Amino acid sequence: MKSAVMIGPCPDAKGGMASVVAVYRENGLFSGKRCRYLTTATEGRAIRKLWVATFALSRFAFMLLMHRVSLLHVHGASHGSFWRKRVFMRLAGLFSVPVIFHLHGGEFRQFVDQRLAPSARRKVVGSLKACSLIYCLNDEVGHWLRKLAPGVPVQVLPNPINFPAADEISESRDASILFLGRLEQEKGVFDLVNAVAAIAQQVPGVRLLLCGVGSAEAPLKRLVAHRGISSQVEFPGWVEGDAKADLMRRAGVFVLPSYAEGMPMSVLEAMAAGTPVVASRVGAVTEMLDDGNCGFVVEPGNIEQLGEAILAALDCVCSAPLSEKAKMRVSERYSAEVVLDRLRWQYAKLAQ
Repeated sequence: MKSAVMIGPCPDAKGGMASVVAVYRENGLFSGKRCRYLTTATEGRAIRKLWVATFALSRFAFMLLMHRVSLLHVHGASHGSFWRKRVFMRLAGLFSVPVIFHLHGGEFRQFVDQRLAPSARRKVVGSLKACSLIYCLNDEVGHWLRKLAPGVPVQVLPNPINFPAADEISESRDASILFLGRLEQEKGVFDLVNAVAAIAQQVPGVRLLLCGVGSAEAPLKRLVAHRGISSQVEFPGWVEGDAKADLMRRAGVFVLPSYAEGMPMSVLEAMAAGTPVVASRVGAVTEMLDDGNCGFVVEPGNIEQLGEAILAALDCVCSAPLSEKAKMRVSERYSAEVVLDRLRWQYAKLAQ
């Protein structure tokens, strides 16, 4: 029996792409033999990463030789993520197996247009032109991809989210500002600290929870001390599972002030939980928040605007209507059931 083969990171790893795959797994996409998942990247030491990638490639090659592959679905992004997956894509092409390239990450356009030598860029474009379908996360990237690989169908496929049960959505929230993600400059975390420092005097008891790990953690702690808000800022580390869900339920506002994103899962999780959202106008965020009808959209790097949006989000009278609209939007457009129905239909259409 032939199977669709999906490749990407370990579903239990950190990051948005892994979170997407985890939702697929939790909703039964890999149960049975209709779709097989091969992990091509994992966390840990270099030797472990090499072993995981090599094993996945060997398994895929064997399945191709046995004529057990109906299509290849590639979750990819920039740099090493793309080059690793390109080997699988070329192998699939040798066996005339249809390829779906599913683009994640917010910097692929810059990677292709600005960071590659001409010869490397031609390889990327050639690989995309050989695909049967390209999925992306927003219309702007879709328009660029259609120009880059003319003739290849390009569709926007939203990231899926598990919608929480009604009893998991809290109506009582505190004055905490929640950030979840990598502690890196491009995530806008320094802007967030400066914005919180500016509003701390206006909101008694306000707290900032910077949940994550990354190279900016030490500089962030120095900035927090310099701004005199050490008692109001916490660094809980990377949180997930029940701890993450509990933080999301209690937070007064979820903030993602990034400079680049694809379709951040954390924003969808906050929307589904009814947590007011403040996020930068990057990637698919504007579309997700319906241009401000389901949350607060700010320009990346605008600290004053970010602070004003956080204050508005902490005001229940101002944020409650937006949160209700956000829950409705997630249920209708981004729920796992809706997205997986589209994916299964596309598999049936392309499968050999």
